[in-house]
Amino acid sequence: MCGDGPAGAPGASSGLLGLLDRVDDAALPAIGRVLNWAQAGLGSVGDRPWAGARRAHAAVTARVAVDDAPVAVTGAEPRAARGWAAAGVLEAAFRVVVLGLVVLIVVGAVTTMLRGSDSGGATSGSGSGSGSGAAGSAVSQSGIADAAADADADDAGAAAGPVEPGIVVGPAAGDAAGAYADRTRSELESLSAAAPAADLYAVVSLTAYQTPAELVRTLADYRVTEVFFRVPPDGAETSANVRDPVADVESAFDSAADAAETLGREDTDAVAAQRAHLEAMALRARCGCLYAAVVRAPAERLLELTRRGPVRTVHPAPPGSSPSAVRFVPLDPVRS
Repeated sequence: MCGDGPAGAPGASSGLLGLLDRVDDAALPAIGRVLNWAQAGLGSVGDRPWAGARRAHAAVTARVAVDDAPVAVTGAEPRAARGWAAAGVLEAAFRVVVLGLVVLIVVGAVTTMLRGSDSGGATSGSGSGSGSGAAGSAVSQSGIADAAADADADDAGAAAGPVEPGIVVGPAAGDAAGAYADRTRSELESLSAAAPAADLYAVVSLTAYQTPAELVRTLADYRVTEVFFRVPPDGAETSANVRDPVADVESAFDSAADAAETLGREDTDAVAAQRAHLEAMALRARCGCLYAAVVRAPAERLLELTRRGPVRTVHPAPPGSSPSAVRFVPLDPVRS
């Protein structure tokens, strides 16, 4: 029987539990349907997100068993009545917590599956958006084609030979030797006054042909990077890059002699063959065949070089230019 005071607690607990029963009966089937609908609609995602929701659903569905047998509560048993009320409250609280967990798990599972669906949509979108993909592919193919064309152009340029230097340092075709010498000296004086320590390359033309030993004495305190020579009066003009003005010049003479001997053996013209043979002999004898050199030095020291007797002209390259960008043309010793 129920009465006022402590005996009314079981009735309150029963009312709360009845309310939760009705919430369970209404919510759990709906949650189950949501889970089933989401799994069916987003079946591409694995079953792992639903495991926690299913366990929680089963836990709530299997409700906590409560003894339905009537309990006689009398005024002589207030402690039992209070225990009953506390048990009912704990059960209600437990079921509320479990129901809340079910809701959280469902929300988390649906969110996870929606994210997976978005990822799948992006993947399928990239496949279905073939128009933009095809456009990107076309651009990429166009870029590859342009790169290939550039490479072909570079290969064609390489096959055609090295690019000619864009700067020519030396006399022009119609220049008189005296006027050219005056102009180059004036240019060197201006450079020396403006920047005496500026490191420059210059082509040094000699007043007469020199042997390798004579050239070493003339340019003993200058760095020589290139030499020009030929067997006078009308031998083939030859140039050679050098580091060691003794060993490299001798090696260049020997190479030119070998080429002349080969030409003499192959030439069917007896006169030309004899001339090539004589040139080879002169080169091997270290003839007076050198008539110019390229040196590197500060502007003021290049100006000093013009005062040496064997030097005819010193023509500097523009400041900052490298030898690979310059073609040096020396003045012929016999040119007037």
